[in-house]
Amino acid sequence: MSPHVIELEVREPYRIWVKFDDGAAGVADLSDSAALGGIFAEWSDEGFWRSAHIVAESGAVAWGDGSEIDVCPLSLYLDVTGQAFEDLRAETATTGAA
Repeated sequence: MSPHVIELEVREPYRIWVKFDDGAAGVADLSDSAALGGIFAEWSDEGFWRSAHIVAESGAVAWGDGSEIDVCPLSLYLDVTGQAFEDLRAETATTGAA
């Protein structure tokens, strides 16, 4: 099962603190995505950045009234825990979780 964000604190630009349904928590640094520009350029507007919220159905973090930008919870989880996707996949296979 994919982790879900259950708590969120917006920090300085490009950083958010998140807590997941398994208890893992920490700061996710999204500055690499912000540096890509494009849709992420909207994050440079402080009001837009502070519009971050949790999408209840998916556990993702989204921005904007219509959720113009969202970041998948698995990506945030890997950033916060320092794990690689392969590590998490191996752990899931060992525990039998789906």
